[in-house]
Amino acid sequence: MKPATRFLPFLCFATLFGCNAEKVAAPEATLSLNLSGRGGNPDCQISARDRGKKDDPLALVCTIEIPGNAITSAAKSWVDQVSGTYYLAHASNAGVEMIDIATHTWVGRVTGFVGAVGTGGGTATSNGAGPSSFTEGLPGQLWVSDGNSMLRLVDTRSGQIVASVSTAIAACDGGTETTHYCGRSNEIGYDPEHHIVLVSNPSPLTVSTPHVMTDPYATFVSARPPYAVLGHVTFPGAGNAEGHTWVPELQRFLLPVQPTTATNATRGTMYIAVINPRTVEIEERRVYYCPDFGLPLSNTNNNLRLGRHHHLLAQTCGRPMIMDVRTGEVLNVVTQVGTGDQDWYNPGDDRFYVFGADAATGVQSLGMIDARDGAWLQNVPLVRGAYPAAYVRTNEVFGRVQINAAIAANPATDDTACEVKGRGCVAVFAHVGGHEE
Repeated sequence: MKPATRFLPFLCFATLFGCNAEKVAAPEATLSLNLSGRGGNPDCQISARDRGKKDDPLALVCTIEIPGNAITSAAKSWVDQVSGTYYLAHASNAGVEMIDIATHTWVGRVTGFVGAVGTGGGTATSNGAGPSSFTEGLPGQLWVSDGNSMLRLVDTRSGQIVASVSTAIAACDGGTETTHYCGRSNEIGYDPEHHIVLVSNPSPLTVSTPHVMTDPYATFVSARPPYAVLGHVTFPGAGNAEGHTWVPELQRFLLPVQPTTATNATRGTMYIAVINPRTVEIEERRVYYCPDFGLPLSNTNNNLRLGRHHHLLAQTCGRPMIMDVRTGEVLNVVTQVGTGDQDWYNPGDDRFYVFGADAATGVQSLGMIDARDGAWLQNVPLVRGAYPAAYVRTNEVFGRVQINAAIAANPATDDTACEVKGRGCVAVFAHVGGHEE
């Protein structure tokens, strides 16, 4: 374990945009249900003996196929711990896929999202792909970021989009049919104390010179009807605004901000913003400098996930880092596995999960980290795997397997664990070791 190192905190002030009037749409999507699989997936049986295990090694148990288009463009995943439903943001199908965890079967799709469209074109259908990312809200709410700077509210009970809120601002949106340049909305989090959703626009372009990036920003939205936009905060000079988390101990959001390039060696270009949702401002920057931790400079995906013990998993310098959320002290840097664009904390087994390259083999793998002390425990290979999400009741972990168009066209070249080749799939891991049959 590496020695503890402290951040270099300093105060700063955010540049704020004025509040825009909300744009809320009527319900615009339907739920397509397929209940024929309610008997369960025969290829994905986890014994009662193994369900809910905590300390045994993880293993890949099975894969689940998604109907419709192959998984060639998909983003984040989410598990609703109340209903036991796994959600996948699947732009290839312009929808959110739903898997019933009890039966390991696909049960439906929420449609009405932008889909796998381009970006930078200035129109509603060329202003970023979606859906992208998830967070819970009030009971029955699933907030989903989408393309064209939209934030969608899905009613989990009906499986429909019931409201849409625009996160566009004047700096990147001219308000006409051909001047939409704010791009997709992306990373998203929820403050359950004040019922506020925070969603980022990571790569907006300027209206006047639409192929030049302007400052990334984040939007505060009320989770209560009529879902008003409460304000915006920007990150001047940044290259990206990444995956944030709500911290109850601080009553603040923590949001990692990337530099414009990995070669920028100036201290202070990479930081975690401490954001107050009540005042809509950045109160502090917690600065980190990768070489201080024996790691190269990086502007890779930076995401945060809060666990127990006041510990925070930060994917910052290309490796998972475990921090004390109260002080910013770095407790450990995990070197055995890389990082990806989503991580997860499962209180059921008290583990952090990441997808990244195995440091020894280079193979994409699911990494398991002890949340108590930040120690690396295990890597499980999953070629083309990403976006872990876990179900607390059974301690199962799910990962999306995405292929490319060439593999879809020639399934014989598929090198993934998916049972049906040329399609992509959702992989299921469980703690199945540690006993004799």
